[in-house]
Amino acid sequence: MRKGPVFLLLLPLLVALSACELLEGTGYRVAEAQLLFPEATERWSYFYGEPREVKLGTQVLRLEKAQGESLWAVPGALWVNGSPVLREVGPALRPLAEAVRGVQGSLLEVRAYAPLRSSWLYDGVGWVRLTGSLREGERRTLVQPASYKTPDLYAFTGAETQVLLREVLARRGGRQVVVFELSEPVLRPLAFDPVPDGYRIGALQVQYGLKVEVVTPPPPAYRILDRGVNAAYQETEPRAFLANNPTRFAEVWNLVVGNRIPRPPAPSVDFRSKSVAAFFWGLKPTGGYGLEVVGVTYAAGTARVVLSLQSPRPGAIVTQALTSPYVLLELERVSRVVFTDPSGKVLAEARE
Repeated sequence: MRKGPVFLLLLPLLVALSACELLEGTGYRVAEAQLLFPEATERWSYFYGEPREVKLGTQVLRLEKAQGESLWAVPGALWVNGSPVLREVGPALRPLAEAVRGVQGSLLEVRAYAPLRSSWLYDGVGWVRLTGSLREGERRTLVQPASYKTPDLYAFTGAETQVLLREVLARRGGRQVVVFELSEPVLRPLAFDPVPDGYRIGALQVQYGLKVEVVTPPPPAYRILDRGVNAAYQETEPRAFLANNPTRFAEVWNLVVGNRIPRPPAPSVDFRSKSVAAFFWGLKPTGGYGLEVVGVTYAAGTARVVLSLQSPRPGAIVTQALTSPYVLLELERVSRVVFTDPSGKVLAEARE
């Protein structure tokens, strides 16, 4: 009878001790990059946490604090047996994706033979994002994007991405490069003992050079409904508008035509599948200002419209009257539009 109350008093302590053991873990984590180069498949494993020893089969891995500098080192990662990364090299695997350039040099086609998260092109100057996710067997034809950005890879930190892409570019030999981020790894995880607290895996296929083929141009991603330099919009700051219904479109159209006589009718738009986006550059002191649509891309309900803005050259003879440049576009149905210049600088944006 006396043992019952004592056991009940000890039970919370035993539960707390068990929880501490579970929370303590093994004290290290692994980030693995599977790199599918044309000539070989490489596995790069980075370790994070406290120094210790782990086993990989019969091999003992000494995980230690950084011991120097290396192009392969990731800040904060442990070194493995005196090396900044555990690297394995195996035979090349069949390509799981492909990119080709069209005879018209601005056209590209990305072909997915396995599911992709994204694809990126290095054109000799910088990286441009070609596609988001693609299903197995899907093809995407596009006009090469004009704005550069650093790839953001799902499975890797920014520091890991920087090291991996630096190695990819070091092997390009002056060629253009396409990196395909695969949705699933192609190699089985390594069996470490003890099991790490976390194990991140990402797979990248690397393609060097683009062969040229006849590529069918994609259907237009947009339609210019109206464009000019005499909008009724009279503010000086750039502004964007997005219309997904006739009522909102009527408000935007009023900013285009104002009190013109005769008043032109608004273009016909099927708002069941389309949106209308407008960009007003703002009031300008003279003529000579204008804009051109460079291209439109879509991702996650957002349309990104790249505009080339033209200003009069010094000394040019221009109309000495106020102007208000604008463009009105029909887009695929979206909930957000972002207007940028070719460098990627955001000019204006709007939501429904």
